[in-house]
Amino acid sequence: MEQQVKILETSLTKLKDKKGKFYFLTQDSEGRAIASVAVTYQYVKYLVEAGFDACVLYEKTEYKGVGEWLGEEYSNLPHASIETGELKVGPQDFVFVPEIYGHVLEQIKDMPCTKIVFCQAYDYILDTLNPGFGWPNYGVTKCLTTTDSQKEHIKALFPTLATKVITPSIPDYFKPHEKPKKPIIAVHTRDHRDTLKLIKSFYLQHPQFKWISFRDMRNMPREEFATTLSECFMSVWVDRVSGWGTFPLESMMCNTPVVGTLPILKPDWMTNENGVWVFDESKLVEVVSTFVKNWLEDSVPENLYTQMSETVKSNSPEKEKEMVLSYFSELVTEKITELENALNKLTPVGENS
Repeated sequence: MEQQVKILETSLTKLKDKKGKFYFLTQDSEGRAIASVAVTYQYVKYLVEAGFDACVLYEKTEYKGVGEWLGEEYSNLPHASIETGELKVGPQDFVFVPEIYGHVLEQIKDMPCTKIVFCQAYDYILDTLNPGFGWPNYGVTKCLTTTDSQKEHIKALFPTLATKVITPSIPDYFKPHEKPKKPIIAVHTRDHRDTLKLIKSFYLQHPQFKWISFRDMRNMPREEFATTLSECFMSVWVDRVSGWGTFPLESMMCNTPVVGTLPILKPDWMTNENGVWVFDESKLVEVVSTFVKNWLEDSVPENLYTQMSETVKSNSPEKEKEMVLSYFSELVTEKITELENALNKLTPVGENS
């Protein structure tokens, strides 16, 4: 019992001194821009700047990181590797596990830390879980996600989880281009085959538009990505299982209208007026060609641009930061109360007074 009391007292002291650790397990992007990874790094950056002890956690010793596409300020954030034994936790620590790493929950289920799933892509939730097993079976009591629609999906699967929504923001360098738009269509798809099919089909069906260029938006630094997107007169988005939909919002921030296929789970921000949304994917090329004609004839409805502006009006990195810091401060406060209650049960009344 004395050992338990000592552990609890040490953990309480660390929490109150902001020395509880926040580990964010993150996939290796291998130099590719991945929206969910960018969000995770942003959270770590917010926490570190606020004086919390937070770091990016990865599985293997070999880790390429995000320097090539997010920049040096993010690649220089604290990192730790599971393979090298750097994941050392106590009751004062928190480990955030993405939904795609369900197998890791089995590995850490007996660790004395708070385990929280950070779910940004609902479609992967069940991929690494055995039939009949859910996150609560591995000691997970909380979940963090990015949309109300994903929250409802998670609650349907795991009703006992306390699920929190924090809406991501788009960086301020996504902004309208100062010069007239170029005859370029930005394309962002989950499957690269969809990009190739779109481009080839478009040119075959509409050879009169061969002078219109397409830009595959994969694998470029994010600020370059933003500049390129702002130059395009339209963008095309194909992602059937998107959980949040970063690219359409980035397009709207750049005043670049979006033609996109409707994902299975409708994003919270999507309306009938803020983009051209295609239910039947076989009609995508036809819809894209119609938009091209309207743009060339200067007949794109002005209301589309107005609704795009309204949609992203609430985008605010400052608001996102405030929500992140508030949530993580609440986690610490809640954990302090939990440990104090546990300590009181082990300690005779008045001993710590």
